Amino acid sequence: MRACFPRCLAVAIFAVLAGQQAVAQTTDTSTIIALKAQIESLTARLDALEMRSNVRTQTYTSPQSRAPSSTFSAALTNWEDTLKLNGDFRYRHESFDVDGQTDRHRHRLRARTALKAKISDRVNVGFGLASGGSAPTSSNQTLGGGGSSKGINLDLAYVSWQTDFDGLSVTAGKFKNQLFRPGANALIWDGDLRPEGVALKYNREALFANALAFSLDESSGGEDAILIGAQLGLHTALGNGKLITGVGFYSVTDAQGRTPFFNGNALGNRVSFNGSYVNDFEMLEGFAQYSFMAGKHNVTLFADYVQNLEADDFNTGIAFGAKLKQTDWNFGWVYQQLEADAVLGTLSDSDFIGGGTDGEGHILTARYKLSKNIGLRGTLFLNDRNIDFGAEEDFKRLMLDISFKY
Repeated sequence: MRACFPRCLAVAIFAVLAGQQAVAQTTDTSTIIALKAQIESLTARLDALEMRSNVRTQTYTSPQSRAPSSTFSAALTNWEDTLKLNGDFRYRHESFDVDGQTDRHRHRLRARTALKAKISDRVNVGFGLASGGSAPTSSNQTLGGGGSSKGINLDLAYVSWQTDFDGLSVTAGKFKNQLFRPGANALIWDGDLRPEGVALKYNREALFANALAFSLDESSGGEDAILIGAQLGLHTALGNGKLITGVGFYSVTDAQGRTPFFNGNALGNRVSFNGSYVNDFEMLEGFAQYSFMAGKHNVTLFADYVQNLEADDFNTGIAFGAKLKQTDWNFGWVYQQLEADAVLGTLSDSDFIGGGTDGEGHILTARYKLSKNIGLRGTLFLNDRNIDFGAEEDFKRLMLDISFKY
């Protein structure tokens, strides 16, 4: 419409002038020649005006010719570069064989996504969502319920600051567990646990240290329950591998006499007749992990020991195992024994013996990498539960997973 305007105006002027000449019924040749020259001059001026108009329009709309637009584009690119999106999706088939119970089969999924923003060279902010319910040690969602909609929950929300002190970082909010777990075992902490509070992490040369203040229960009318813990360890070269050794201490304030955390289920810990914890929890841990190459295979051996100093009996736990990793295959074996009050059942492995404490047995795993971001995994639990209290049961659990990462 804009481009047509100058020529349309010339045609209109020509029509008006021609009409006036028709009314006057003139046949003066010199007049017609003069009129034609005027029209040609006007058309040339309109063409020049149109050209200048187009140039201004292109200059206005072209990002290359507009400094503010170019600056905005550069800023947008830099802003996008500060964000990292990642996540995973896992589909699981699960089977149970438990003494005195009907065999059970179910399908479950887990979907997680997280966004991390780099605020500065030293500060990151993270935010993540996950499927499942509100359990602190699982984001699995069991399929069923007539096709009902499933819940999405806050999985991560934290800020992390790399301090000026070399090797020391501070994280606050709801975050991934930063305490070291030898062999990635879940004797004390489930792998999906997201502590809430503040954590410190220090790693420099051979020394590492981790500290955690975890808010377990905030009470408006009584004492708050907080888990305070710390680890101290060493990385040491040994042969053709690396040895990691260390100790940890974790104390739960004001646990004795309190209703079990989360949903009132003690998950193996002893409770009194009114359903409150019998013991406090002050857990002393010692751990070791040795990783080395055997030919083309990466081998990891580990051991983890814990004792609750606040319980007089049924107060110890131990796990040891081995892992063999190749390019595409990964095999693992773990033996675990966890007495009733060795650790806080709410936070320990949610898969072993069905979750919590008071059990022992083997865990066998096999993984196969189909591609860089797609993998298969099978896990078999051959356990005995209620070994300290109640009727002892054989507990068998098979989990078959396919996972996708992005």
